Amino acid sequence: MGAVCLGLTNLDLVQRVSNPPEIGRKQVVEFTELCAGGPAANAAITAAALLGECTLITGLGASPAAELCRADLTAHGVRVLDLAPAGWQLPTSACVITPDGERTVFSQSALGSRLQLSDRAREALAYADALLLDGHHPVAAGMAIGLVADGDCVTLLDAGSVKPAAESWLSWLDVVAGSADYASGLGTDLDGALAHVVDAGATAAVMTDGPREVIWCHPTGAGRVVPPAVEAIDTLGAGDAFHGALLAGLLTHDGDLGEAVQMAVVTASTRVTTAGSRSWLAQLRV
Repeated sequence: MGAVCLGLTNLDLVQRVSNPPEIGRKQVVEFTELCAGGPAANAAITAAALLGECTLITGLGASPAAELCRADLTAHGVRVLDLAPAGWQLPTSACVITPDGERTVFSQSALGSRLQLSDRAREALAYADALLLDGHHPVAAGMAIGLVADGDCVTLLDAGSVKPAAESWLSWLDVVAGSADYASGLGTDLDGALAHVVDAGATAAVMTDGPREVIWCHPTGAGRVVPPAVEAIDTLGAGDAFHGALLAGLLTHDGDLGEAVQMAVVTASTRVTTAGSRSWLAQLRV
């Protein structure tokens, strides 16, 4: 099954601390990790863990940081198609995990990227069964939507926040997966965000709110899923894991959104129970 993600990859510097950080003071960390991050990259790693492989269309470049990310992605079953020209500066993120598992992220974005699709990316999209977009690299994403619009490829938007370019794509999309942050950015609640997406022309919508219930609607029905009660150890990338599993679920459950949402909820809940960006993947059932 051809799963493709298109969007942001950055280098994550992850640090776990024993006490909430205080501005203006030094603090010793318990754990440090350097790895590939970004919504599309994390989603691709999750999808690859569930499906066996996934293609990521992104901007990496040729810096040492880019090579570290490329190696991490490749080691986890992700085929990387790099759109970046010579001299591309890979975005970076600093991530702090506090003892309660909550994450704080300071990150760069690729919302202003002008990268365009390569021939290899176009070829991958021609064979894609499902495509996830995260709103970054919007020129390439818009081109991708145009390429798959008349085919059978399922399109999924990670709408973790309101992104102007992505809002213009809603009527072209099969599933829009938003969050409480997305709803807040629209000035509404989860139900209002669900209605906004459907009214804009998307076929279906899903809205999440951390450990609280997930709501979804589709022309064939609607539902609510309550995540299992778990102890959150590390919430970094939980939303990305949800989206990657939702992409995989749409493929493995023949487009059944309710089943895909259930799979995504279980996957995200699994992710938060384990410290570290990759160790939790061993718990997934392929």
